[in-house]
Amino acid sequence: MPPNNTSNGSTVNHMLLLRDNLFDAYGSVYVRPVRDGKSTTVVTFRMLLHSLLDMDTKNQRFKISTWVKMTWRDEFLQWNSSEYGGIDVIHVPAASVWRPDITLHSNTEDTFELVKPDTFVELRPEGTVVWYVPIIYGSTCLQHVRYFPFDRQECTMKFSSWAYDGAALEPQAEAGADAEQIRFAENGVWSFISVTNEVITEYFPCCPEPYYHLEFTIVFQRNAGFYVTYLILPCCFLSALSLLVFLLPPDCGEKLTLSITNLLALVVFQQLIAETMPPNGNELPLLGTYFLAMIIMVCVSVVGTVLVISISHNSTQMHPWIKTLFLDVLSKVVCLKVDMDTEGSEPTPHKMTNGSTSFDEGNLNSGYNELSAVTNTDNGISSMTSTDPNIAKILRIMAFMKNEMVSQSDKENRQLLWKQVSKVIDRCLFIILVIYALAISLTIGTYIYMGSETVQEHDE
Repeated sequence: MPPNNTSNGSTVNHMLLLRDNLFDAYGSVYVRPVRDGKSTTVVTFRMLLHSLLDMDTKNQRFKISTWVKMTWRDEFLQWNSSEYGGIDVIHVPAASVWRPDITLHSNTEDTFELVKPDTFVELRPEGTVVWYVPIIYGSTCLQHVRYFPFDRQECTMKFSSWAYDGAALEPQAEAGADAEQIRFAENGVWSFISVTNEVITEYFPCCPEPYYHLEFTIVFQRNAGFYVTYLILPCCFLSALSLLVFLLPPDCGEKLTLSITNLLALVVFQQLIAETMPPNGNELPLLGTYFLAMIIMVCVSVVGTVLVISISHNSTQMHPWIKTLFLDVLSKVVCLKVDMDTEGSEPTPHKMTNGSTSFDEGNLNSGYNELSAVTNTDNGISSMTSTDPNIAKILRIMAFMKNEMVSQSDKENRQLLWKQVSKVIDRCLFIILVIYALAISLTIGTYIYMGSETVQEHDE
């Protein structure tokens, strides 16, 4: 069937006539729409979250996209729907009617004019005005980063009239199914938990009238998967590598290089955390404390590595108490088998090379003893040494070489003892730092888990 053009035209005529009759005598949009100036205008306020646009942890602020609905009664915009063809709803530009100045106190945007000027309001016969408007709010949000990255953030938004006291304008929170938060666009970083609201009444010394404001508390939960994968696990692996340094041989030069490299990597990770955290001295993140503890461990590892390398190259005479403490006592405590046959053993044969001639210590001692027996008599040196002075010279050279070889052998035996001591110190440091790392990791991990669970139970 073709459309009833007569009916449509009549409806349009009635709507135009209604608008003309309503706004010809409406008056100023800056005057509160009541016939009695002492009456109170009740404004019902509803805010539904659409999405979280930004959570700036460092600067302690956030930005959200919302759908706001405000409802109030305008006593100058009433009509009898039967007189205008049964019209019970019309839409007019929001700028043509009075609007409540509900303002966000903790606004962080450049301007407080957050509402688009070309929005419309809905008018009903009893004078009810309904204003639907999308608004992007930027507000401060005090960050609690103690349990980062398993933290929950509670952001509070305070709304009230900027110009009117409670006797003139009373904001109320809308209740019922229309006020339920059933839609929220997840952004992958934060999950929406809950939103609650309450009306708070305040009195000030200057004025006897009450002042009302609406306080919305929005709770977000940080998704920790990204931080666990790219921040916490690499730190744990670097800490484990720092402990493996003590499993390398004591005289290995790469021990120090590996320790310093791990130290620099941990410092870089700590800086990444510091760049995202607010400069709040009252509440430090436990993860930052964990990184600091691991940096201290790696610093101890570097100092211990330097000490071990220095001891492994020592060749001085060892005090008996050092040998007793490290080689007799601590070696058994740390379950390390050490070689105790170096002290007091016969010098190990050595070879000295001079050009193409090779001298073995054993052969040198044998030749020296035989030559000494031939050249020595009961009355002293025989006439052989007097007739051939080169033999005495050879004897002196051979005696010098023998003494040098014995001295070198003693020195190497002493070095072997110090290397055994350095191995014991390596093992002791390894066990101590493993216990330290496990204790710190379990303590801070348990504290974060229990603290985050407590916060969740409190919110629920």
